[in-house]
Amino acid sequence: KSVCKVPMFCQLYGKKAAALFTQAGDYQKTARFYYRKAEDTYYQANDWAAYDDWRRARDSWDYFYSRNRS
Repeated sequence: KSVCKVPMFCQLYGKKAAALFTQAGDYQKTARFYYRKAEDTYYQANDWAAYDDWRRARDSWDYFYSRNRS
């Protein structure tokens, strides 16, 4: 199995450096995946928090409206 996934890296930097560049690229892809996953989770949490605030305000309004109706 060839160490060099990108032959140009091997020619420019040597096998060890080329392998490290390849590994760094793989880590970057993984990091980007988890960053986006975390970003989506924060968005969903914020969305649910906003919904809970709206529901709490609605329930409060309904409570006071029903008590103050003539």
